[in-house]
This record gives sequence, structure tokens and C-alpha cells, in this order.
Amino acid sequence: MLDKHWVAETNALLYRVQQRDQLALKILYDLTSTKLLHLIASIVHDSHEAEDVLQDVFVNLWQQADKYSGNGSAWGWICVMARHRSIDKLRRLAVRHHESTDASPELLEQLNIATDNIDNHWIGQCLKQLPLKTQHVILLSYIKGYSHSDLTHLLDTPLGTVKAWIRRGLQELKLCLSA
Repeated sequence: MLDKHWVAETNALLYRVQQRDQLALKILYDLTSTKLLHLIASIVHDSHEAEDVLQDVFVNLWQQADKYSGNGSAWGWICVMARHRSIDKLRRLAVRHHESTDASPELLEQLNIATDNIDNHWIGQCLKQLPLKTQHVILLSYIKGYSHSDLTHLLDTPLGTVKAWIRRGLQELKLCLSA
């Protein structure tokens, strides 16, 4: 669970980075790099490559901080950037690891780290209410970084079915979290 003070500090630091404050970038790195590295490593599966991606994320963050609109949390924006950079790295390396399609506590913990929701407990509870296949495709897509195409091969399931599982699952999560 992310502390409200931590989230507010992350937001304030990103605002300062937008103003080209180099010290704020260093402080933001110190504050978030461990969590980001964990997220990146869960996608890339190689500690050296994950460290490269982390560096790339912060270089990109410095160069594109002005693109953060202030809508949503800075942490969520940074996590999305890290996820995209991690997937880009996987594609460049053409590395695909076979993952179990069983929902595991490790995947749920990674989901908690990757989200900017203050009360992550509810996300896990809402995920548990979804059908198992839906849980699996959402976790593999959003945590492990698999594309829809990757999931069709991994699960030996038609693309339309995978997309439908994800779409319906995200709709159910949204309803559950808003209740």
C-alpha cells in the first residue's frame, strides 16, 4: 500500500522536474527507483536489463516531464512509462519467457506495486472475484507485459477471446473498485 505522503511527495517532485530541477530528479530517483526496478524486473526478467531500462526511464522522464498533465498521480504516470520501456526492451531483445497462467501471490504483489491506487487491498479483492482466465490475462498483460498477440500464443486462444476477457475483466474491476 502506498502512503499518501509518499504519493504527494512524488507528485511534487515530478512538478519540480517539469521546472527542470535536477535535484528534484535525483530525489525522485532515490524515492522511487527501488519500486520501479522491481516492476521493471518483473517484466524484463533480467536484472542487468532491468537496470538499463530504469536508467532509460529516468532519462526519458527528464526529457518528457512536461508531457505529464497533472491528471492522475505522478507515480501512475511513471509506472506506465516504465512498463512501456520494459516492453520495448523485451521486443528489442526478442526475449519471451514462458509464464505460468496461474494467478500467484507474487503477481498480485507486483500489481499492488505497479498501481497508484492508495488502497491496493481492494484491487486484489476485486481481482479474486473475476474468473480465473480473466485474472490470468489481466495479470500477464498488465504486470508481465505480454501483448494480446503474445497471450494468444501462450494460452492457445483466439485473439478476439483474449481481448474480450481483458475488456470484460477491466470493466468488472472498474465496477468493483467504484462500489
